[in-house]
Amino acid sequence: MENSTQGGNTPFDLSELTGFQFGPAWAKPGADTAPSLPRTNTSERTERRGGPRRPNTDRRDSRPRRDDAAARDERGSRKGGPRPGGRDRRPSRDEAPRRELPQPADGFRVELRPTNSILDIFSKEIARQKRAMPLLDLSRVVMAGKDRYDLVFMKLENAPMLIHSTKGDGACWLTEAEAIAYLWNAPWFSELYTATEIETEAPKGTFTAVATCSMGGEVIGPVNWHGYQAALMNLYRSKYANMPLDAFKSRISLSKDEEAVQAWLAAASKKTVWKPTREGAEEVILEDARAVEADFTANHYGKVYETVDKVFVNGSTPRKLLSPGLAAHLAILSDKTRRSPQMLIPNLCHGLARHHMPIYKWQGNHFTGPSRVRTIPADTVLADRMMAIVNWSKEHSGEKVEAMFAELSGVPAGTDEESRKVASEAYAPYAADMIWLLEQGFVVVTGDNSIWYPKGTAAPAPTKTEQPRRNRRK
Repeated sequence: MENSTQGGNTPFDLSELTGFQFGPAWAKPGADTAPSLPRTNTSERTERRGGPRRPNTDRRDSRPRRDDAAARDERGSRKGGPRPGGRDRRPSRDEAPRRELPQPADGFRVELRPTNSILDIFSKEIARQKRAMPLLDLSRVVMAGKDRYDLVFMKLENAPMLIHSTKGDGACWLTEAEAIAYLWNAPWFSELYTATEIETEAPKGTFTAVATCSMGGEVIGPVNWHGYQAALMNLYRSKYANMPLDAFKSRISLSKDEEAVQAWLAAASKKTVWKPTREGAEEVILEDARAVEADFTANHYGKVYETVDKVFVNGSTPRKLLSPGLAAHLAILSDKTRRSPQMLIPNLCHGLARHHMPIYKWQGNHFTGPSRVRTIPADTVLADRMMAIVNWSKEHSGEKVEAMFAELSGVPAGTDEESRKVASEAYAPYAADMIWLLEQGFVVVTGDNSIWYPKGTAAPAPTKTEQPRRNRRK
């Protein structure tokens, strides 16, 4: 059974994604400006073409030199000595300990896949804008947002079952104990139980100190109080269950302040009990956390959770909603794929294929676009403007669409509003014909607004009625 906790349901504009901007003016209906596009990240292409490079300056030579003594002082401070002008930085006792990543759970095949929502955006935008996009660039777009990918956990033989929440919160566990402990932090807890405070007899005994949690300041009670262990575990379950129990206990400190003791006595004179909200349980009173968990197990567990052997966990799922072993898989694989986005390409290919997007290899990379690149059939007769576009792109492959429009139409791109309007009207017929060529795969326009004639294809000869204008290469 397949379950999904996919995120990414919030619509977003693909053109706003960092480093990749879509939306050519020539492809937009009703455009009234000359074709122009924000450039995408084309620095690698520029260098390959022999374009301008940034000067290779030695950063070490540009820094002011210091004498050897100053350098030795700095090295000493980095090794643990006091920092100049400041205090030695040591962890505060009141700071929460840094959580180490647990070991990934064994027994699962784990894959990272783009969500259906981001694939749908890719397919619609590429179909609308007729661009050819490298899958590596799209992989980077996916990994730029945690809600744009899922981790798929598939159970192998003898592995623990996946306990998945049916409440739509994305929680997933490996043991029943973890699933039950999550009850206290679950957003749906109030749907099942209501808490009520009642008066009770104050604890009897001699109490001189109370235990306090240094992380949140919660007062637990004296260690010689008979209810101390229960109060300690209640606090752990309700607020700190996502950290190891021993680490939680290490953050407990004792306070001998008389006011703190009296404040605890006043609070201990009141008791929190829980009442189920389900029909027929109006008179049931659950005295403590164990009673609540037992009631939940008997009456709600099977409705809140289902046991599956495959589950989708969205990349934006908080770690506290996952079993530690699953959260470790999420953190490790997400980070690895973000650093090496080419790892996502095989699953991106499968996803785009499901959305009926063509995948092809061109210029040594995998691309998707409005169509696969292909040879123009020898018996194909093209209209004059289409013929001109094909021949221009063959001779000037890799140059900008704006330059082609300006040359073929004879109207240069203007700088003022009136000139831009004139250019837009002159370019419009060529844009319409070029879109048809893009849809056939006869020419290619990439994300930086460059037009290409795919290598290995044969362009038909120019018609007798029109010889396209050609400029010499500069």
